[in-house]
Amino acid sequence: MAILLTLKKMISVFLASILLFITPAATSEPYSPKNAEDIGLNFTVLSDCHIEGNNLETFKIFHKILKGAKTTTSTNDAVVFLGDNTMNGQDIESMFFYGAIDQINPSENIFVVQGNHDVGNGEGDYEQLRDRFLGYNNSFFNANLTKAYYHRVVNGCYFIFLASESNTVNEAYISDEQIEWLKDVLAEAQESGNPIFVFNHHPIYAVQDDYLKLYYVLLGIDNLFYLSGHTHREIEKDWTFGNYYGIRTINLPRCTEPVSEDYDAGIGMQIEVYDNEVVFRVRDYYDDLWVDGYEMTYEIR
Repeated sequence: MAILLTLKKMISVFLASILLFITPAATSEPYSPKNAEDIGLNFTVLSDCHIEGNNLETFKIFHKILKGAKTTTSTNDAVVFLGDNTMNGQDIESMFFYGAIDQINPSENIFVVQGNHDVGNGEGDYEQLRDRFLGYNNSFFNANLTKAYYHRVVNGCYFIFLASESNTVNEAYISDEQIEWLKDVLAEAQESGNPIFVFNHHPIYAVQDDYLKLYYVLLGIDNLFYLSGHTHREIEKDWTFGNYYGIRTINLPRCTEPVSEDYDAGIGMQIEVYDNEVVFRVRDYYDDLWVDGYEMTYEIR
């Protein structure tokens, strides 16, 4: 298994290196955060890359987005991918996705959420495709994952990554075991006093059987932000920055397709954390532009 993963990694890097020559370079200068001296954490979030085995244009778009994320700031502490990284969970798609990240290296910290398309989108063997997802993350990022849900701490802030545990499409299945794990991690995170970022491919309401079991675990946690994708919905102030019955939610569109008349592709989020506030800024990483009117600041309690 380890030999096979090593071979796949070599092929992935080779394919990605070829595409680098046909992808335009990012042209932006690193931006200045709101307060460069006091910033504690600065990271990028992208969703629904949908790298497809026979779609060269998507590969090229994705490469340019990664280059934009790398040059957006000189201190990018992490890049998070919110799931549906591939279209069909195929090896060739994973090779292009992980190979591109390896070659462009937008941050030292790369975290990947498992989406429904990454495990077959309702078809195929869930456990086999989940293990493939884990294998690529462990091979490329030394993630040491044994489950698709996990957490990491970056500059004192907890990043919590949830995952569906069955081959679902529009509703995630989150087991009682994962819920109990989440409770324990949230208890640790609260002790830090820092903002908590929960990442899941599906929105809160799109949890199978009983979404309330997730909702009530998250409700009442200070300084918690829940980030999701899946919907492919266009950027829209009240939707992009929402409040789901007391939980602050941020929903991102598909980054490799047009999301409005003004922005063709590349929409993601740059997040800055300070002692007293968290600033969310929507960015077009493909064209190296900030999206006017889409900056949100939350005070830290």
